[in-house]
Amino acid sequence: MTNLADLKILALDCQATGANPQKGHLLEIGWVPACASAPAPPVHSELRSYLVRLPTEATIPRAVQRITGISDETLPTAVPSHIVWHHLLAAAAKIAAANHSIVCPLVIHFARFEAPFLQDLHRKHSPDAQFPFRIICTHEIAIRLRPDLPRRGIRAMAGYYGHRMPEFKRSDDHAVVTAFIWQKMIDLLNSACGISKLEQLFDWLASTRPAGRSKRTFPMNPRLRQQLPDKPGIYRMLRSNGDLLYIGKAKSLKQRVNSYFRQKAPHAEHTLEMLTQARGLEVTRTGSALEAAILESDEIKRHAPPYNIALRRLKRRLVFCGVDFSRQAAVADKNCAVGPLPAGESSETLAAFGVWFKNGMRLDSENGAGIGYAVLALPPEYAPDSECLRQGFDIFRRQHRDRSTNQSALRFLTALGAKLWQDKLAAAALAETADEQTGNVDEIDGRQHESGNEFVWTPEAVAGSLERMVMHSAHLIRRARWFCLLSESSLAWTAADQPQEYKLMIVFEKGRVIQRNELITGGETVTPPAFARSFHERQKNIDLKTYDRLRVVTTEIRRIISEGRHIELRLGPKATLRRRQLIKALQWV
Repeated sequence: MTNLADLKILALDCQATGANPQKGHLLEIGWVPACASAPAPPVHSELRSYLVRLPTEATIPRAVQRITGISDETLPTAVPSHIVWHHLLAAAAKIAAANHSIVCPLVIHFARFEAPFLQDLHRKHSPDAQFPFRIICTHEIAIRLRPDLPRRGIRAMAGYYGHRMPEFKRSDDHAVVTAFIWQKMIDLLNSACGISKLEQLFDWLASTRPAGRSKRTFPMNPRLRQQLPDKPGIYRMLRSNGDLLYIGKAKSLKQRVNSYFRQKAPHAEHTLEMLTQARGLEVTRTGSALEAAILESDEIKRHAPPYNIALRRLKRRLVFCGVDFSRQAAVADKNCAVGPLPAGESSETLAAFGVWFKNGMRLDSENGAGIGYAVLALPPEYAPDSECLRQGFDIFRRQHRDRSTNQSALRFLTALGAKLWQDKLAAAALAETADEQTGNVDEIDGRQHESGNEFVWTPEAVAGSLERMVMHSAHLIRRARWFCLLSESSLAWTAADQPQEYKLMIVFEKGRVIQRNELITGGETVTPPAFARSFHERQKNIDLKTYDRLRVVTTEIRRIISEGRHIELRLGPKATLRRRQLIKALQWV
């Protein structure tokens, strides 16, 4: 009958390769002893975490690697499951003894996931003994105590209480956070429900049902957002401890920020998770929506908020390639003058394409399949068999062999990519004019799937995927050239609210905004000061931050055009692209 506040518990978390022991294997497990009345020290000396050795034939799915950061390279330190279970039993025995009990209270957030894996360990390694735990699920408590919160997952609840969690899902971090959430819930259980003993808690959980869907309650004070200006700018969502959660841009700060807090707004899961944590709000006004978009991109690079996924730096980088794509470098030089291009899958695909092109566009019998899979960036689980792959590449070679004569890999790829892109634009225009229907074939992830049927690779589908790879790669190269032009330019456009009175203008140098003006309509757009800078010099000035900034500017130019406003881009004393020319240019980038 120990008070919950004084009860000794183990907080535990697991990571696995599947949803349950029938679909996957335990990958990692971590636990930490805790007591709600004794705040945890900054470093838990008794925190334990183990990677669990997988069966020989088991692999870690790519999605699990992405969210946990655990890969095959980390597994040599893994421990057999029976040893992990032995250590966990020893920790549980100490907790049980401290509570003068024979079982250990085990606190888990969303125990529905962990419980089957723990039962599986018990069945394998101590089947004749009593199961040593009484499992308490903090998620089940949360959905009863706070049914009004937008989300009650471990990350949402930790942030709601002002705790920062690392990006990767690891058992040691989650165990510590679970102990933290348990500590925060004890007072509310007592004050709101009169629950102070463990048996009372289990009786309450058994006798109550989670509330149905209720009206959402957002932790942020409404007054913070109700007085926002109806002007462009950026906004910052903050946790109660001041941690930055998210940075966004807005044409109207008032409308955009308040749109998050509408009861029936169809937000994505990660947005609802963020709103569960957000209590503070800061805004910065800008002169235009375009400037807000630029500032947003720069601020995200500077602060890396956890819920700004698309524009964060993470491990992203840029590379430059040679004309045969075999040579790649971080900085442009005479041997690597193509780019900048996103490093990773795109650049690796180009490198494999260069090898294949140099080999006469043939897949040799020794390592051809590997090259082919690399060209298409196909993981083994989605790839066609080697014979289907070879036949598909042969179809592509026969169709486009004439273009490859006396051409570099760069020239072949860009010319064919431009032709395929032109065909795509023409087909789209024709379909729009004729209002044609797509029929019963859907295109998903660049591959054709017959509706209602599982996708089956054919040589023709392989050739089509290779054409899409060429078109996409050529598009990245064209976009890099466009960014180099845009990096030394002056952009002017009419304001949305006063299109007849004045226009806005910003001047770029090295891809950064160096000047902003409001011009009387009819005023001349200034010549960019570094318009004579060479293409090679411009390439050297584009880092990842600048690349993303210019990408955002390009998107904003499209938006201004779509709104029917006047716009012009000045590249030099005698080179100005106006609305019609920009529409044509942007079709290609």
